[in-house]
Amino acid sequence: MNMPATILIADDEQPITEFVREVLVDEGYSVRIVHDGASALLAIESYQPDLVILDVAMPVMTGDEVLRRLRAGRFRTLPVIMATAGMHPQRFLNEGATATLAKPFDIDELLTLISQSLRLRR
Repeated sequence: MNMPATILIADDEQPITEFVREVLVDEGYSVRIVHDGASALLAIESYQPDLVILDVAMPVMTGDEVLRRLRAGRFRTLPVIMATAGMHPQRFLNEGATATLAKPFDIDELLTLISQSLRLRR
């Protein structure tokens, strides 16, 4: 039996993270949550998730700073979906994001991006 993919959600908006966690667990994923960028880096080192959903606007360290550090280090190939309410999602793709997701997002769109991103990694 395959182990479920582990997804790290890094977002400082707790209602969003709890909702997404419920949906992903129902879909069979293992989920961890952090609420700031520095904690995201620590969690990635500790748990080595299969995919990260990274909010751009977070305290301590922004999502785009986390993405730059991941791509400069040993997590160059880790799938990262950048979630942003801002403009210009293309810039995150240019910086190495696997995909971008506009907030507020459609949960079906998120599930599709997750399955596509995980398939790319395998």
